[in-house]
Amino acid sequence: MFGRSSTALPRGVPDCLKKRRLLNDKTLDPQKCRDFGEKFLALGFWEDAFEFFSRGNCQDGLEKLKALALENGDAHLMARLGPHPPEVWRRVADQAIKLGKLHFARRALEQAGDREQAEELAQRLKQRVS
Repeated sequence: MFGRSSTALPRGVPDCLKKRRLLNDKTLDPQKCRDFGEKFLALGFWEDAFEFFSRGNCQDGLEKLKALALENGDAHLMARLGPHPPEVWRRVADQAIKLGKLHFARRALEQAGDREQAEELAQRLKQRVS
């Protein structure tokens, strides 16, 4: 049986239903988007922060997320942030490898156009599963 999460969101942070209503509101103020994005960012909820920063076109918030994606080797978040030059993807891949995030590293290498290295990494991942 499913129940409520044992941890409640802090005051002022919308739950998933309110978040959906806010993001679908055509008149949502960009400053509110920034505020909610910052709240979610402080909680480590990067995807939620991304949605609000994107909706409000908050470039400084999106830049913070880009820095976090680079620091954490997060190829998924980096891809959500839009197109990037190969050197950015290689930095993501290098960091992902350092952190042991080989699936993210493979994805970043593919995005960088380094197909051969991505394939080598894919083979290593297959061997780990076998």
